[in-house]
Amino acid sequence: MYDQLIINGFERIERDDRMLDVFTNETREKGIELWEKWTDNKVEIIRLHLPKGENGMSRYIFQRKEIETALEENKELRL
Repeated sequence: MYDQLIINGFERIERDDRMLDVFTNETREKGIELWEKWTDNKVEIIRLHLPKGENGMSRYIFQRKEIETALEENKELRL
């Protein structure tokens, strides 16, 4: 599964990534792993429920401007 995400242009959001400041409820400690893919207009987020495959995978699409604004203003977003 991880290989397929990488092939499709996704990168795993690491513990020290600012994106976790936006999605505060989505951490490995809470059984969640996030992957991101940025394009010119959109940000796709893949949410994996750990342990791997137990509850599956969810996909979310945000407008890039919405994510950038949340990062600049330290706002939280929900998946």
